[in-house]
Amino acid sequence: MRRFLLFLFLVFVCHTLVAQVDDSEWQHLLEQWAEENDNEMIPDDISEQLMTYLEHPLNLNDTLSEALMDFPFISDFQRDVIRAYIQQNGQMLSLSELFLLNGFDTMTLKLMMPFVTVAPVALDDTISFMEIFHRGHSNLLVGTKSLFPRSRGYLEDYYAGSPFRMYFRYSFKYKECIALQFSGEKDPGESFFGESSPRGFDYYGYSLMLNDFGVFKHTVIGKYRLQFGQGLTLWTGYAPWFSGNYSLWRYGQGVRPASAFAEYGYLCGIATTLAVLPRWSLTLFYSNVNRDATMATDSVDDEELFFSSLYETGYHRTEKEISKEELLNEQLAGGRIQYTNNRLVVGSTLYGLLYDRPLLPVENVYNAFAFRGMRNFNGGLDFSYRRGRLLFFGEAAVSLNDSTANQYRQTGWIPFAALAGMQLHLDANNLLSMSYRYGSPIYQNMYSNTIGRSSTVQNEEDICVYFQTKLPWYIVVRAYFDWFRSPWMRYRVYSPSQGVDYRFIAQKSIAPKTTLSVQYRHKNSMRNCTDSMYYTEQISRRQMQVSLEYTPSDSWRLVSRVAYTWFNCEKHEPLQGFLAFQEVSYNSVGFTHPFAVALRMAIFDVEGYDARIYMYESDMVYEFNVPMLMDRGLRCYCIYRQQISRDISFALKYAVTFYPDRAALGSGYDMIEGNIKHEVKAQLRLKF
Repeated sequence: MRRFLLFLFLVFVCHTLVAQVDDSEWQHLLEQWAEENDNEMIPDDISEQLMTYLEHPLNLNDTLSEALMDFPFISDFQRDVIRAYIQQNGQMLSLSELFLLNGFDTMTLKLMMPFVTVAPVALDDTISFMEIFHRGHSNLLVGTKSLFPRSRGYLEDYYAGSPFRMYFRYSFKYKECIALQFSGEKDPGESFFGESSPRGFDYYGYSLMLNDFGVFKHTVIGKYRLQFGQGLTLWTGYAPWFSGNYSLWRYGQGVRPASAFAEYGYLCGIATTLAVLPRWSLTLFYSNVNRDATMATDSVDDEELFFSSLYETGYHRTEKEISKEELLNEQLAGGRIQYTNNRLVVGSTLYGLLYDRPLLPVENVYNAFAFRGMRNFNGGLDFSYRRGRLLFFGEAAVSLNDSTANQYRQTGWIPFAALAGMQLHLDANNLLSMSYRYGSPIYQNMYSNTIGRSSTVQNEEDICVYFQTKLPWYIVVRAYFDWFRSPWMRYRVYSPSQGVDYRFIAQKSIAPKTTLSVQYRHKNSMRNCTDSMYYTEQISRRQMQVSLEYTPSDSWRLVSRVAYTWFNCEKHEPLQGFLAFQEVSYNSVGFTHPFAVALRMAIFDVEGYDARIYMYESDMVYEFNVPMLMDRGLRCYCIYRQQISRDISFALKYAVTFYPDRAALGSGYDMIEGNIKHEVKAQLRLKF
């Protein structure tokens, strides 16, 4: 009762304040991603993709552009509806025409509106140097971030650099033909032009993308990512591990530049897609990059012989972290051939991976079939076939290296993975999607990523069902069910295991400009007992969340939320978590120099890590943050954005978290004395 009264007080107080926020309907997807991956920082690929659409909205009239296939907020059925409408009626003159299309409900339109536009499609494809120089768009972004008070790592000089994160990103874009970007980043604690970083920033990103230059359909030089099929064979960069609001079918974007600030998971070299014949394309790629790794040494002469793991945090602050920087050379080369027509897409991908030293992970009972060695080969075949409202898709892949033959003889398992699924649009408001996925315990792939329980395909089998419909009284419902099992041990589960995970989301406009959303999730799984790792126990996690959004005008927006979590296991007492926040937003409309201010106040009471709650927050451009809330406390933040001129904008964010029952925050080198943590961010953007 005390929590509820405090929440009502927050609602009353915050409704008298002014704020602005750039949130949209997909924020709960980011919260789910953070929970599945136990990571508060959203990958740069996600934020960069969304912000690219925000800066360069997708022209819906350009129905031949592949960008329409890349657009994540609409289904393949809705894409066909747009194409058919334009074919029959000509190019759209206003976005309001979307309300006339079959299959576009209010929620979908609200989701996609900030990222799309309608404009005449130019028929003159002539490109000249002067045309590129005069019509290209440049964008320079610089920013900084700092936490205070200082943590132990700075006070005791364990960290090599200052507590500021500093970064820049320059990009140049001409239509969809040319895109150039160059970026640099220094994380908090890393040195800047210091002994451990003489080149200045700790990390530099760079890429040049060229599209539709003769036979060269897509070409990227520098740091890039590859996304083919459904992700079983080759998929680098961001990919959702869940399906809470997307269909189970995934569109591979092929060759694309890597994120500006992605310090791991990218490829570096050259990749190109050639339009060799009508309906046929050939993709060739080569990558040569030095990875961070944890090396092992010979005990006699201290010679580095192998590495035990990849180091993927991107931090180079302490002597130990700096010693892992760029120690391992990785080469990757291969190709893909693809056939495409109006209904059918079939592709085959083959590539090889080579390290300059062998990978020999520290032996544990759960990683007996992890990849070991210097070489690995992967190949796969994928397809998608559409017939009216029905879509079939699938992929099969194999791996081959020095150890899989012995593992096959020992276990009888084949180094094989497969995925098959279907998607049916029953009508404009009803979608049914199902998929089955299997990954053998000895299938080994360093660059696979599919929709499932984790980033790796190995040692996982699951059946997913996703359904979306509109009930009477205009209630939009989304339901998702996932049954999964692992035939071999995995981290923190030292036995074969299985579980279920289902989600339910209902949304309804209960009054003019007022939307109510209810979400429920229940997950049952297994893990090692805390008393003994040789016994497993059933665990259960449930979460209920209720959100209310009110938009009285184009400038004002108010969001209220209450969330509860319940965690139960066989051997220990149950845990609970509670979160309530109020957010109010104001965005000036019609001002010469528009501005926006946002304020959120949240209270939380979470009894332990297993009952943790993730909360999406507005942030700087190209940044998303989903902090994990534990213990009992209060978190507030304010974000201010100012459009100084047409080409210059500025943003500032201040956040504070207060824990009344704690004397210190964090652990290790990140430990802070006291019970209050402050965070300040600033960002400047220049367009020219």
